Amino acid sequence: MSMRPELVLFDIAGTLIHDSSRTVDAYRVVLDAEGIPMNPDWIRERIGCSKAAVFTELLGMHGRSPDAAQGLARRFAQALEASMAVDPPEPFPEVDDLLALLCRADIPVALITGFDAGTAEFIRGICQWPVHAVVGSDEVAHGRPAPDLVLEAMRRCDIAAVSHVAVVGDTPRDLQLGVAAGCGWNIGVASGSYSMKELRLHAHTHVLGSLEELPEAIGLRGVD
Repeated sequence: MSMRPELVLFDIAGTLIHDSSRTVDAYRVVLDAEGIPMNPDWIRERIGCSKAAVFTELLGMHGRSPDAAQGLARRFAQALEASMAVDPPEPFPEVDDLLALLCRADIPVALITGFDAGTAEFIRGICQWPVHAVVGSDEVAHGRPAPDLVLEAMRRCDIAAVSHVAVVGDTPRDLQLGVAAGCGWNIGVASGSYSMKELRLHAHTHVLGSLEELPEAIGLRGVD
């Protein structure tokens, strides 16, 4: 593993922005309209997954055709974006300084997310983040924990060696993604719905209390 990564990949909700119940609430809007029971714990376990994949699983559990999954995923995106238009997403306080630090260190940044690309770009635009690429779950064949999001971000940023890539997220599926891809840095952050204790149950290189600790974890402490 090199001393510093050549690419840093961030999850969005729970990692860069406060999520609170916003994602679960968007699921609730769609499921209530469809008359499908809502199990928040079941949804929590799938935070970060492709939304179409989650709806496919839900429809199958209730004996319904999976053909509607893509449409439900679009309605999820509409509900989430409508919520954010009224109440803009709130980045964690250290995010802007962290992205600026990575820029000064000439390390590209990409966003990889279980949201579709349109929603991810919507959030990036509101937050005005200077990132090199945004990869939504609708742009790859398989969402987390498969490695597709990492590999597509590497392709877009022209990075050849996955051992030189850091992936940062707040859920077990983010860590599972890092393992599946073979990332050199596989970093969990206890800023979302999972604690450090829960994240440490999964393979990782680092588990952090917050993004304030990330520069040291990737060899950037002291960079001006």
